[in-house]
Amino acid sequence: MTDAYYSQPRADVAALVPDNAQRVLDVGCGFGALGRELTARKPRIMHGIERNAAAARHLQDVYQRYVIGDGEAGLEELRGERYDCIVFADVLEHLVDPWAVLKKASQMLAPGGAVVASIPNVRNIAVLFNLALRGRWRYEDSGLLDRTHLRFFTRTEIYELYASAGLTIECIEVNRDRFRPILRLVAALPTLLIPDLGVCQFLVRGRAMASA
Repeated sequence: MTDAYYSQPRADVAALVPDNAQRVLDVGCGFGALGRELTARKPRIMHGIERNAAAARHLQDVYQRYVIGDGEAGLEELRGERYDCIVFADVLEHLVDPWAVLKKASQMLAPGGAVVASIPNVRNIAVLFNLALRGRWRYEDSGLLDRTHLRFFTRTEIYELYASAGLTIECIEVNRDRFRPILRLVAALPTLLIPDLGVCQFLVRGRAMASA
């Protein structure tokens, strides 16, 4: 992957981070674009986890603590910390066991803390069109069928993923596809009837379920 991939600004994800979140853990932080976005708005304590070793030199001035490693190992190293918000921006779909990782993350939340994630939507008409009508499930270098994706989610599975970690989703936003002209015609009626068919990515914020 190119450096541009690790430097993408994520204003859409940043918008879901609670304004009062002082301690934020950015899992899969890349070169720190999200941390820069958040700290430009207000001072925060930023921690990060990133498996790309080249990220280290980009994170030093923004993240007070960071771990070079995969998400699960990074969470284990930081297990004694507590956070007001933990962010998984385009991360969970790359993990072998996102259910276990999200549950571990939820246990690291401070009281009232939130988990924010961006997750691709496999119930997308472009994916379904290629699968059902063209017989193709073709992995690509990026996008919904990124060749490094190990898990696939729809809106329903995302709710179940959060619930399995003891989290209640309080906010879910979407990024929609900008289809090519031909597919736009094909997609017009189906996406009108089933809006999620036009969604390429869900943006989610959840908090710990209230104790009974």
